[in-house]
Amino acid sequence: MNKTLKLALGAVLAVGIVMPAFAQTDNFPDVPDNHWAYEALARLKKDGLLVGYPDGLFRGNRPASRYELAVAIHATYVHLKSITDGLQAEIDQLKNAGTVDLQPLKDAIAQLQDEVNNMKGWGSDIDNLKKLADQFQKELASLGVDVEGLKRDLADLAKRVGVLEAHRLPIDIHGEADMFLIAGASSSHRPGITVDGRPVGVIAPPGYGGALAPAGMDRDSTIYHELDLAIKSNNDTGPKWHGDLVIGNMLGGTEPGGGTGPGMGQFRNAGAGFSQSASNAGPFSTGTESVYVQDLAVDFDTSIVGQGLAAELGRTGYSIDPYIFQRPDTNPYFQNDRWSNGKWYFDGGILGFHFGGVRLDAFGGKADDLTSTASPLTYQPMVVGKVGHGQSIFGLTQNNPYSGVPGSGIPVNEDLGLNLKIPLGQNGKLDLAYVWFESNTGISATGMQTGPAPAPNPSGASTSVANRADVYGGDLKWNFGSLVFDGGYSASELKSGNSNLTNKDNYAWHAQLAYDSQKWGAQVGYRSIQAQFAAPGDWGRIGTWWNPTDIQGPEANLHLNLSSTVKLTVAGEWDEGTGTTFNLPKSYGGAANTGLSHSDTLQHYTAELGFRLNDAWNATLGTELVYFKIPQTGGTNLNPTEQWYNLGLGYSLSDQARLSFLYQYSNADFKGSANPFGAGSKATGSLLTTQLTVKF
Repeated sequence: MNKTLKLALGAVLAVGIVMPAFAQTDNFPDVPDNHWAYEALARLKKDGLLVGYPDGLFRGNRPASRYELAVAIHATYVHLKSITDGLQAEIDQLKNAGTVDLQPLKDAIAQLQDEVNNMKGWGSDIDNLKKLADQFQKELASLGVDVEGLKRDLADLAKRVGVLEAHRLPIDIHGEADMFLIAGASSSHRPGITVDGRPVGVIAPPGYGGALAPAGMDRDSTIYHELDLAIKSNNDTGPKWHGDLVIGNMLGGTEPGGGTGPGMGQFRNAGAGFSQSASNAGPFSTGTESVYVQDLAVDFDTSIVGQGLAAELGRTGYSIDPYIFQRPDTNPYFQNDRWSNGKWYFDGGILGFHFGGVRLDAFGGKADDLTSTASPLTYQPMVVGKVGHGQSIFGLTQNNPYSGVPGSGIPVNEDLGLNLKIPLGQNGKLDLAYVWFESNTGISATGMQTGPAPAPNPSGASTSVANRADVYGGDLKWNFGSLVFDGGYSASELKSGNSNLTNKDNYAWHAQLAYDSQKWGAQVGYRSIQAQFAAPGDWGRIGTWWNPTDIQGPEANLHLNLSSTVKLTVAGEWDEGTGTTFNLPKSYGGAANTGLSHSDTLQHYTAELGFRLNDAWNATLGTELVYFKIPQTGGTNLNPTEQWYNLGLGYSLSDQARLSFLYQYSNADFKGSANPFGAGSKATGSLLTTQLTVKF
């Protein structure tokens, strides 16, 4: 992308700061959104006070009789009075409630508070009703309505709402508190392995020098806590703001020997926050108590050149597609919506332009300032080509042309992108995207972070630095009645300045066809992910191999509702290597890289049986199996296997609190490849997790 286009996009993002607000709402199909009564009619329809004609239209050009309007006015009055009468009945009941069982009382108070909050915006509605009651007094009286009583009730309602508005808080605070225990035990004096490649059932012995000793759950156990305070403004009109302040010990961490090496922090997964993951990471451990701002942004609706525009400015997040732009959820054991939302966060903005049913999002900002009070530590570092790229999986190092070091990638400092969403009638939609990434440091051919200038290699030749990347692609969804098609294509281009380092074997495509019914559902598909594909996405894992590349093959899954309380889900994937051989650029020496061949295969299976025991308890039984077959010419064949067996329990303490348990047994046999956890060819052990989540 040239500099002029970048400046233009940056200017477009800045426009949203100064535009007035304009909201749009669903309404009657025959009411244009620029009509002066659009918002009033939408509210009346939403509240069920206007239903239109049997064909769903409002027919605003047809004159309404005064009696029809009187009926609508009376319906509105009855609607408001029924709500306030109900509230008064609840208040009287609470006053007379005993103190034997406090929980029903607390629930009733919470419900009452919600209903009171809904009354706080009634002021203007009541004033309008009072005026209409005067205007249509004769017609209301002919309907048998006590008009004077109606006026007195409306005056009383106006007084009550005035009191509520006077005591209304300017902000709303809610959030989530989590307590999380994770413990591991070795089996047969061997550590186990998690699905994100971590050892469990280990401790660091005295004089730690890198080797971890087997241990039980009494010694290898870690307790985490986290408090998320979600704060938002309470205003009904004008710009609104929202933010998340997070406090906890799930970031940071040090090696048992006192260092800060890669992977030894608990959720850091290869040494950087919990936004990326790699195999062979270190064991779990608590970090320093930290505080950070997840997001803090102002959002409003406006218009520009006659088109609708939604803007969100500040620290905000965005995601597109797993194969284009989506943050990985790298801790499969800790369940949290905020961690799992797939959004990459940055300090900048998102502008959404509406052109009829078409929407164009322009987004961008700085991605390198998301730090916490611990270290400082970037808690969600954006990296191009990090997960699964160049990493060693069972002794097979897949070298990308920008790096020969396992697990390396380009750290992103700025991102800028466009996402076009096009509806295709009632049956489908098409999403297209182009995202640009820039790095202040870049990465050299040896995998070292350097400055943007070329760095000399040992032979004295100039070595380019990969400091830019472009990712682009699209996704099509189409509904054929009971069948749904989903297919997409995306590509990545890594660059040194304006010079392209990858222009072949740098793409991925996928296609799936799904069927779903009340009793069962199935999906079949095929995907191909080339060796040099390097998007910052989240397209899954095969065992401990996150975001795999250089593979292609079919996949399928099936779910069966065996009864109203039992559900079975099974899935399989059968891949082979792409057989790609590519040359590095001349600035990297021009050496050939060979990835997985067509004779290199892997199989991945999962199965889960879910039980709903009652309204409070549920249980799951599951397994995950991975089988590699990597023939070696003139050497030992690599045929590693990974197996996990799971038992899960969930208990609903209330609508706002949940307790969950997971027991997992792991059995990995590396069979000819190196054991990442020390001597021997196997990793066997147990994992126990417990999570208590309370929302407020």
